[in-house]
Amino acid sequence: MSDAASNAALTAQPRAPRRLLKLNGYLTIGGALMLILALLSLLAPLLSRVDPNMINPALALQPLGSPDHLLGTDNLGRDLLSRLLYGGRISLLSSFTAALISTAISATVGLTAAFFGRWIDLIALRVTDILMGFPFILLAILLVAALGPSTFNALLAVAIANLPFTLRLVRSEAIRVREREFITAAKALGAGNSRIIWMHMLPNVLSVLISTFFLTAGWMLGQTSALSFLGLGTQPPTADWGSMLAESQNYMSSMPQIAMLPGLMIVLASVGMNLFGVGLRAAALREK
Repeated sequence: MSDAASNAALTAQPRAPRRLLKLNGYLTIGGALMLILALLSLLAPLLSRVDPNMINPALALQPLGSPDHLLGTDNLGRDLLSRLLYGGRISLLSSFTAALISTAISATVGLTAAFFGRWIDLIALRVTDILMGFPFILLAILLVAALGPSTFNALLAVAIANLPFTLRLVRSEAIRVREREFITAAKALGAGNSRIIWMHMLPNVLSVLISTFFLTAGWMLGQTSALSFLGLGTQPPTADWGSMLAESQNYMSSMPQIAMLPGLMIVLASVGMNLFGVGLRAAALREK
């Protein structure tokens, strides 16, 4: 390949999607939901001055619209509004952190395996096959049981359990990019392996990584909440939406809002993340 052809191939490589954030219906609705919930959680100290862990048995099970307790109280007299807002910080941060860990590992291993192939690719595939042999939630429970119940261990377990799915997706996309002319041209021009992987292949799978990140975050919110519901995630008295659901089981008939409110927050957050991820994927496909 001549220098002129090589340079032409390099300049012809797909650009990182500049129109990725072009608004569509999914992006607008999903982004609005995520922004509202994130702001509510961040502004918790301003929206509710009540300590979310303060117990007051005299005010237990107050109904909606009670004085000083807009959304009522739980069975221990703790303010539901305050616990929803502060619990959102932990639930949202856990899901995004788990998605970030899973996406980062998947990108590193998937790109490396796709580029080098052979035994590296074989090992990566066999490890994912082993992980996929376990049901997702069962694998997460086993990991938390080994590490011990905590918020961080729960999100780490969910991130590891999700690795096979995101890694295979990134690997398949990276293999497609690896066969493009600009990769061949970069090799012909003497570019190092690290430069090809991170400067040429990564930008061309970035749109897939970003959309997958948000889709994964929505899924992981449900899974981290499920672990908290089972007592394997966030530990009392700290609030998150999953543990709030667990604490409300005995009061569903008399005070349904105790369960409905954290359940609604989980649904809205998951829907918002998934819609935003779908919107990003649609924008990326339109760009291509």
